Amino acid sequence: MTAMKLLLIESAPGSASSVHQHLVSEGHEVLSCNDHDGGPCRGVADHAQCPLHDHVDLAVVARPHDESHTLNEMGAVCAAQHRVPMVEVDPAWADDEMPSVSVAGALATRRVEAAYAAAVKHELSDSLGDTGCEVVVSRRPNRVHVAVHLAPNDLTTNQMATVADRARHAVRTHDPFVAGIDVSVATDAPSTD
Repeated sequence: MTAMKLLLIESAPGSASSVHQHLVSEGHEVLSCNDHDGGPCRGVADHAQCPLHDHVDLAVVARPHDESHTLNEMGAVCAAQHRVPMVEVDPAWADDEMPSVSVAGALATRRVEAAYAAAVKHELSDSLGDTGCEVVVSRRPNRVHVAVHLAPNDLTTNQMATVADRARHAVRTHDPFVAGIDVSVATDAPSTD
């Protein structure tokens, strides 16, 4: 299992100590939004203390399955704005649910990456119409990589640069917090048959 940088969000201060212990024992780096007084946001007193200023691989919301959301879970709202994949676990079932965090994290990451790809496809649909394109997105520490593959066509270099610019714009609109955006545009040569 690859160690991840995780943001642990508790429904009540101290309610997820078993989850925290499990994640640390697995070698993960575990961060928290809670301040020293148990409040829901370290960034209120000092904005620089917000753990989302750096890349976070996965947010883990620890809340009993039968309980409602609490103000203490405010970090989940921030994580969603920063497009951090998120899973929920019940602290009472940590031993049963935690082995699946890597799998759940991978699925959550795919959903986040698919949302980036959908934003890019939507932005490009105006200019490309039905010619079709494939968009593959990967979320990496502090970067989003976008690969746009166009169907065979005769776009000029300038037109392909415009596609890249529009893809970059779509990602920036979808996620204003990402530090860097890499875009590649490729196309198959038109058929000569």
